[in-house]
Amino acid sequence: MNEAKEIAEFDKITAGIAEIQEQGNFIPDTSTKDGYEASKRFVLDVTTPTRTKLADAHKTAKAYYLEGGRAIDKKKNEILDLLVDIQKPHLDAYKAKDQQEKERKSKFEQDIQDKIDVIINYRFLPNGSTSKSITDIIDRCGETDTQDGFYHRATDAFNARQESLDILNDSLMQCVAYEADQAKQAELAELNRIQQAAIDAQQEQMRLQQEEMDRKQAEIEAAQNEIAEKSRIEAEAKQKLIDDKNRAKEEAKAKAEREDYARQQSEIAAENARQAEIKRQQDEAEAKRIAQEKIEANKQHTSKVRGEIKNHLIDTCGLDNATATKVVKALLTTDLVTINY
Repeated sequence: MNEAKEIAEFDKITAGIAEIQEQGNFIPDTSTKDGYEASKRFVLDVTTPTRTKLADAHKTAKAYYLEGGRAIDKKKNEILDLLVDIQKPHLDAYKAKDQQEKERKSKFEQDIQDKIDVIINYRFLPNGSTSKSITDIIDRCGETDTQDGFYHRATDAFNARQESLDILNDSLMQCVAYEADQAKQAELAELNRIQQAAIDAQQEQMRLQQEEMDRKQAEIEAAQNEIAEKSRIEAEAKQKLIDDKNRAKEEAKAKAEREDYARQQSEIAAENARQAEIKRQQDEAEAKRIAQEKIEANKQHTSKVRGEIKNHLIDTCGLDNATATKVVKALLTTDLVTINY
């Protein structure tokens, strides 16, 4: 081979540059599939094979013409620069499209993962929530259509939703049990409060009742003492008159008294018996009167206490009339309230 022949190989390639340039003489448009394929095929099917031929011609020429290596390299680089300039807009265009498509696919996958994360995060929302709010979360989670917008990860979305629903349902059952226990405790506390209020009301009424009974008892005892003292004074005065009269008769009529001693003693005994009988009848009548007063006072007081307790339960505890009446009957199981005198 001679220099002219080897250079001719480059000339052949050079002669095809115009045709190659003509083939690539279009504006790269990778927004469409055809435009993308046109630029890509131009680079892969036209410029790349030509570059391969150029490299082969360069290698062949350089092997036979070491001394002309610089000229050959220069020629090759000149042609290569032309090819690079020709293909650059197409190469940049489809490479940019490839990067854009890569980013689009990455964003597409991330968008799907974000939606799956929303389903997963439902299971962490119930902390400190009520059963109603957990039910709302379960509804929102259950309404998620795992076949819409999850594409090839629809199965992952379905599994995530099912796991979240399982966890949420467990949380709901625990919350319902807790709320039921709290309601039961509150109901028990309210019942205890009502019962204690009734007991307190009863004790207060009993205390007032006892005070009233003590006051009345003191009045009765004072009246009894006054009557007894008056009777004693009257009896002593009467007895003194009798004694004075008898002494006067004895002094004036000593002899007559001695003669009439037996008769006078008989009269005195009879009088004493009569006075004793009068006193006994008076005491018996007084005792009956006092006993009857106690019975009437006890009945009136019992009725008053019941009415006051029932009114207190209605006004203070908020019970209705029927419930208050039942509570009073349970607390006062007898009509008789004993009054201690």
